[in-house]
Amino acid sequence: MHRPSLSSRPLLCFFLSFAVPLLLALPSLLAAQKTALHLDSTPADPFLAASGKPVVLIFVRTDCPISNRYAPVIQRISSEYGAKIALWLVYPSKASTAEKIRQHEREYGYKLSALRDPQHALVTQAQVQVTPEAAVFDGHHRLLYHGRIDDLYQDFGRARPAPTTHELDDAIQAALGGKTPPPNTPGVGCYIADAE
Repeated sequence: MHRPSLSSRPLLCFFLSFAVPLLLALPSLLAAQKTALHLDSTPADPFLAASGKPVVLIFVRTDCPISNRYAPVIQRISSEYGAKIALWLVYPSKASTAEKIRQHEREYGYKLSALRDPQHALVTQAQVQVTPEAAVFDGHHRLLYHGRIDDLYQDFGRARPAPTTHELDDAIQAALGGKTPPPNTPGVGCYIADAE
């Protein structure tokens, strides 16, 4: 049996002092990887499911009056672009259980797919801060736009009679046509951090 020489033992000990803890920590590192979830609690990857289409994530909360007011606009966008893009409602609140989300979908007539994002994996990737906000990614998963859906709300509690700009529509059209998207514009609504 071959034994390491005395000169190689310190190197072996040095290597093992790093390798063994890393191998022991690997399962918890893998488990700690952030992921979004389908309503049945299985991991979700909206980009993989998109098959090369642009991906649009619209972040909403069940208890945010501003995002709830956008339900008809979101449904129109789903109806208008649904065949050309992969569109998802994303619920970033840890308090949004699958049952609460299903009830919310029934109450507001949503027919599009929904994801839970309690670890804020998609929130981070989309760089959003409030609900409602949207993120538009091109077919190569590059973030083209993140921000408000339109300018209906000037500030919290101050809404126009009708929007004068339509940033989400413009961003989707840019993603579909390879054009320059609108500038990122912060949304007005319920802060995502408040949902925790």
